[in-house]
Amino acid sequence: MTCTPENNTIVSACDNGYAIGVWLLIASIRKSGMRHPILIGAYNWTDEWKNDILKFPGVSISDLPITDKRSVTCSKPEIMLQAQTDVVTWIDCDGIVSGDMTDALQCPDGMINIRPKTTSEIQELYRKSRLPNEDPDMIPSKVLNIWQKDVGGLETPRYNHGFGACLIGLSLPRNRPFLEKWKEQMFKVLPEDVSLVHDGSVAYFQTDESVLNSLMLFQPNAPELIPLYTADLLDRPHYIHFGYNPKPWIMWNGYSLKHFDKVVDVVEWAVENGYAPHCELPYTFKRSNKRLCSLLAPLSKPIAKFRKYKRKWFK
Repeated sequence: MTCTPENNTIVSACDNGYAIGVWLLIASIRKSGMRHPILIGAYNWTDEWKNDILKFPGVSISDLPITDKRSVTCSKPEIMLQAQTDVVTWIDCDGIVSGDMTDALQCPDGMINIRPKTTSEIQELYRKSRLPNEDPDMIPSKVLNIWQKDVGGLETPRYNHGFGACLIGLSLPRNRPFLEKWKEQMFKVLPEDVSLVHDGSVAYFQTDESVLNSLMLFQPNAPELIPLYTADLLDRPHYIHFGYNPKPWIMWNGYSLKHFDKVVDVVEWAVENGYAPHCELPYTFKRSNKRLCSLLAPLSKPIAKFRKYKRKWFK
């Protein structure tokens, strides 16, 4: 069954510091002509940013409880459950779509649209917890044993790899129980004030993504994978994820810089069509500053490290 854009809600969530990322993501979606309803989970947003986002057609906002002290990334299932359409698609707010991704967001009944991690990702992610004699292409037994114990479902894992959580499509209502379980499991295994990264945890250092993977591998009613994940195929409209810090609205880095023109195209389209935000646009979003951004990009890695440690020191 083909899902129409109107029957597939795109959702995302963030705190006020990432609101400009949501603005950019929505602008790219609407610039591409995608007609999907959009639902944003807003954690402690200012009224100015809410008004900016609501300028775009087909967008609604759901305030997230400020009493929840966990990283906003843990709110994924909560905001996904609020969708009133047959399909819901979570998209991380630190990215843009390169074009009309309607086909890539299709999700047949009962299935999940999610990206399997590559073997190189698995090798790097779990290198510290892997025993010397274990297959480097597989999730280490130390992690799997914790997941199986905490989930209490299947005895052996359904897959030998994990999945990325930056774009997740699920058909509803058959998968509502799975989303509820994901939400419940995060409360069970993560600290009540967990950050984006759960430092010191062998099995749950990627917080929401780690918990999702534990359920995909061991939960009996986990949804079936779609035949082919296409949201990252470069020869068609795809999702561009700015996963590395700093983000483009702060500073361009070596990876993100190649997408400078695409991002500025989106920004200029938004401004020209009456969707400019209330604040002054960052210098990184101005085409005239491309050379400056290119010169500064090599400094992004040490600056990102400094910002990371500064947050730790001054919590």
